[in-house]
Amino acid sequence: MELRGLRVVNVERATADLLCSSRPQDGIAVADEVLRMAGKHHERARRAIARRIAARADPRGTVRAMRLLVLASPRAESPPESRLRLVLVEEGFPVPEVNHWVHDLDGRRLWRVDLAWPDLRIAIEYDGYEAHVGRAEEDEARAADLRQRGWIVIRVDKHDIRALYRVLRELEAAFALRGYPSIRRPIAG
Repeated sequence: MELRGLRVVNVERATADLLCSSRPQDGIAVADEVLRMAGKHHERARRAIARRIAARADPRGTVRAMRLLVLASPRAESPPESRLRLVLVEEGFPVPEVNHWVHDLDGRRLWRVDLAWPDLRIAIEYDGYEAHVGRAEEDEARAADLRQRGWIVIRVDKHDIRALYRVLRELEAAFALRGYPSIRRPIAG
């Protein structure tokens, strides 16, 4: 398309191309952000991106792109959380809810957790540096409150993102504790 005399690619086309050709962890982060920016029109944006993927002259990467687009969430708030969600799903875990609200018995919102399997009361909290610097005590108090409410909380930080062995083992153990059958392949390390 042309914008003020300059030929540009619209966001749906750019997102479709990235989903097809970039690293999956980058594609999902971009798709999450595009859907988030679309606000209440995120499903319309998702359909437009899907049409772009289907219309590509080059079919390479389109199957992967559609899988990533289905996983993309308008509720995601950071690329590391998006990438973490992708890894967990690729490792065989069910798709978690993104930014799930935990309520008290009266239905009041208490805490929002980054990734959750609410039926199992399992949560993953990603402690990004900027959002959590100086908040260690507050974050631990929140995690302790969630644990008292019956949640299993697994904390993840930037160091874990590079090597998720601990996180994957803890998550596998949490699912097993909740009686969920093992669906993952064994992890070395």
